[in-house]
Amino acid sequence: MLFPSDNLVEAIVLVITNFFILYFSIYGLLNIWFFVVFLTDFMKMKPTELRGEDLPGVTILIPAFNEEKVIVNTVENLLNLDYPNLTFIVIDDGSDDNTSVKVVERFRMRHGGVNKTADIPTAPVEEIYVSEINENLILIRKANGGKADALNAGLNFSKGEIIVTIDADTVLAPRSVRRLVGLFKDQNAAAVGGLLTVANEAVIKNGRPVSVKFPGNPLVIFQLIEYLVSYSIGRGALSRIDSLLVLSGAFSAFRRELLISVGGFLSRISHGRTTVCEDMEIVVRLHRYLKERRIPYPIKFHFFPVAWTEVPSSLSNILRQRNRWHRGLGESLMIHSDMLFNPRYRHIGLFAVPYYTFFEFLSPIAKLFSTVLILILLFMRLVHWQFVIILFLLVVALNGLYTSIITTMVELKFKNISTDNMEAMRFKTLGDWIKLILMSFFLEPVYGAIRTVAQLWGIWDLFRGKSGWYKFEREGMRSQNQS
Repeated sequence: MLFPSDNLVEAIVLVITNFFILYFSIYGLLNIWFFVVFLTDFMKMKPTELRGEDLPGVTILIPAFNEEKVIVNTVENLLNLDYPNLTFIVIDDGSDDNTSVKVVERFRMRHGGVNKTADIPTAPVEEIYVSEINENLILIRKANGGKADALNAGLNFSKGEIIVTIDADTVLAPRSVRRLVGLFKDQNAAAVGGLLTVANEAVIKNGRPVSVKFPGNPLVIFQLIEYLVSYSIGRGALSRIDSLLVLSGAFSAFRRELLISVGGFLSRISHGRTTVCEDMEIVVRLHRYLKERRIPYPIKFHFFPVAWTEVPSSLSNILRQRNRWHRGLGESLMIHSDMLFNPRYRHIGLFAVPYYTFFEFLSPIAKLFSTVLILILLFMRLVHWQFVIILFLLVVALNGLYTSIITTMVELKFKNISTDNMEAMRFKTLGDWIKLILMSFFLEPVYGAIRTVAQLWGIWDLFRGKSGWYKFEREGMRSQNQS
């Protein structure tokens, strides 16, 4: 016990205190381990790009619901990708705005017949269009069934060996598909995710970002740091030890045969149940499928395929988005709860699922109760307020130092290897870098608190059976003729 006590109440409080000290010590040690794994892997990492004519076919699925502000820019970007064997399928999931109208008019779409290649149950497909500009650009209009159902509808008409899923506002770097596909060959992967970065305030020309100034909105800067540091290191390390359970639905790639073998994405129509984060659930289900059949395909994250996505720029929208993400995490873990500590699934059951359960899903509860506990300890005079303040400032300083080290390393690495990745960094001057570091000192005390509130709200909604999507209104990136 940290402090001896003859008082029963004090003893109970101090036992609980020791539990949280142990919990956060294990959490901290895991993060130090992740950092070491990331560091050793990242320093020798290089982009893998397939060249030649005999490249596997790739189908890019773009589910869209009320995306009239962004869909044209997204498709224009896709048509400029540096890959010769691409098919693009936009799936309008029952939009009540002009999403389909914008696509039909801009890309001269006409009604056309496209052969089905799979038969996953979905909401009814109403119309299929093919572009007169590019016959590999297809638009599917269907009744609303949710994002997973839209992806399944696109999967039913796909023909590539590799399926790439993106959001309707995602902009891909020109070589991103080559780099994703290269990983399937180089590492024999089942699925791959790339580096996702913040697109807010970017300007688009010919379908790609050409002006990517450092964001001015503090909430957007916090998310830029989060995407660049927190997500990248965690996913990079978990990928290295084949324990990654999350790939972003805004930018992921899968072997088509595996997606069809597991029945596609989880939707009420195809599986009788659904989740608000189909991108996580499909990864866990793929792990299950592969481990049950002893198929040695890993699921990987890599830094060099780059995509841009719009992040929420207001507090209310951040709260809504992070609520949904955390609910989706909880739903996926509950759906696959039999994998927890199950040796049949090897390191996925014995490490990955427990880690995501206890140190990702339950961490906001631990943070809430530990905060309450600190207040109780202060009230009972079992700790001094000076100690709490010093500890808080130490954590803030370490976070800022950690971020500065990571961003410097990543910048030096990207500068020597990849212009695409340098564009993703978003800080081009010393002043931008200083702003980034200064903001990183407030990441945990300010943005971390916002994120924890959203996650607690998500847990509350999960156990209330809430299923709302909480979609945020996109502002859309500007095209150059609007800048």
